[in-house]
Amino acid sequence: MKTKRYVAKGIMACFMAAGLSGCVDLTPEPMSFLTPENTFVDRDGLETMLRLCRKQISFEWFGDAFNSGNCETFAVYEYAWSDLAVMGGPETKEIHNMVTQLTPTTNMYLHLRYWVFGWNGIKYANTVITRAPEASDMASEEDRNAVLAEGYFHRAYWYYLLTHQFGDIPWIDSEITGPKLDFNTTSRWTILENIKKDMEYAVKWLPESVTPGSVGRAAGEHLLSKIYLALGEFKNAEDAATRVIDDYGLHLMTERFGVNLDDSSLDVFNDLFDPDNISRTDNKEWIMVGQERYGLEGCSSPSGSKRKRNFVPQWHAGSKVKTPDGKQGTTDASGVYDGYEQLEELGRGLAKIRPTNYAQYELWSNCGSDLRHNENNWFDKSRIVYNRPANKGGSDKWFGKPVDPAYCTDTMRCYFSFPIVKVLISKDDPNAGGKVPVGGYTDQYIFRLAETYLNRAEARWWQGDLKGATEDVNIIRRRAKAPELPEGSVTLEQILDERARELFLEDHRKTELTRIAYLKAKLGADGYSLENFSEKNWYYDRIMEKNNFFKEQYFYDTNAFVMEPYHVLWPIPQNAIESNTQGRINQNYGYDGYEDNIPVEELDAKIGK
Repeated sequence: MKTKRYVAKGIMACFMAAGLSGCVDLTPEPMSFLTPENTFVDRDGLETMLRLCRKQISFEWFGDAFNSGNCETFAVYEYAWSDLAVMGGPETKEIHNMVTQLTPTTNMYLHLRYWVFGWNGIKYANTVITRAPEASDMASEEDRNAVLAEGYFHRAYWYYLLTHQFGDIPWIDSEITGPKLDFNTTSRWTILENIKKDMEYAVKWLPESVTPGSVGRAAGEHLLSKIYLALGEFKNAEDAATRVIDDYGLHLMTERFGVNLDDSSLDVFNDLFDPDNISRTDNKEWIMVGQERYGLEGCSSPSGSKRKRNFVPQWHAGSKVKTPDGKQGTTDASGVYDGYEQLEELGRGLAKIRPTNYAQYELWSNCGSDLRHNENNWFDKSRIVYNRPANKGGSDKWFGKPVDPAYCTDTMRCYFSFPIVKVLISKDDPNAGGKVPVGGYTDQYIFRLAETYLNRAEARWWQGDLKGATEDVNIIRRRAKAPELPEGSVTLEQILDERARELFLEDHRKTELTRIAYLKAKLGADGYSLENFSEKNWYYDRIMEKNNFFKEQYFYDTNAFVMEPYHVLWPIPQNAIESNTQGRINQNYGYDGYEDNIPVEELDAKIGK
């Protein structure tokens, strides 16, 4: 067997932005005599690397995005620069004005988390892809192909995201075995074609039945459907989604199930997201899950999901949430007294994410008895009460009564409604009843069948099959007990509305909006074109329509929320460009360095694409 020399730097030296290497160390370190040369040579060794690949995906959804020393929960940035939300913190911590704050050299490494974690994910996948054909101790050729197929899945997963966040980027198809400084930008369309071919192979070999946390054929088909959508192969996208829906024993959960079955006050949507139900074998809706359990070895966050901290308003800021008689109205102070239960329920939120008016109000107008907007699954801001007792500086008159927003000096951060079923997590959290409960452990849907139906609805919409597209949306609305749409009436906007209601904290909102923007430009729809994509695009126009903060350039703290059309793509980190001394990584339009670009067609030609 050929032995490969493994160098831990390589891609990291080129792609890791300055200062980020100390944020989190994801490079597999040899322990004792265990090195890549003698570890990733058989099925057990490659399975170790596949577990690292799976964990890499979990990093998106867990941990504390407010803590600059903890590079986790970076999926929040997929929401913060979308139609659904903005960053809630002050601009000293978060990016509001994207023109002045989001640059290739920005010290606020928000978008860079995806750059670093994405390339790490690709690196791990390429290790599997390169070594699987040579690995010993495989039970059969089918076994070897299954390992290779999962490697293809993980590489495709990260490339799908990166090409919608950063656009044209380098294509790396094998393990980096030494220092490499000659990467070249590759067309996003070429990369999508490459991962399409990989996933067409992968779905033939991924196992049909898998345990929770692993990657099965249905997950491969689901990802392939998304890739087809991105390429405009709408019939293929529809067919792949249909196979997921019909061929793998999956179905939407329409009846109550799980650990709270006897609690008649709850509902099936609540059941779906109870931490103990997500990975259950009788839950037939999960396609792929990431598992996070308190005390489970290998969790991506040492202290839980931190979702209360990230997605709940800063309701407890008594200096900003005043009573009508001028007292501080709320508190997160520990102790056993009346009112403390609000802290236990909501946690010590810091409003990492602040929802837009579209997310809070427009989505839910005329929603009828939609389960997703009832008290089990949605927390209306009117339910926040004054909880600071008089002996703690509060008001006897107003204690326990709803907060009056007229006396809240920061409704941006301290007073808003939000979906709770995926946020108010406390199970198995050692801090659940402590001083500052911030959110416990929960498994996470990576892919769920509800999204498959909505992917298929979009694929059918693009083909003009409005009847089929409407029915797919209505299947989701029927389960939620929402009013159904008239036959054949669904619009693309309504499909996106349904994704927002159903898939909050599950899908990549910014990525999906950018995907549609590329499609409209490629098809020349509604006056859009690839020729001036970063100057005029559907993504920006939708943000200006739906995100009131960017539309109005809402002024919060000391600056405004500002976005321009070129922010459809994030800047390539300058460190990656400068350290790549023997090749050319292009910068995206609108950012410093763009003027030095080499046409991507010329760069593709250098590598024979």
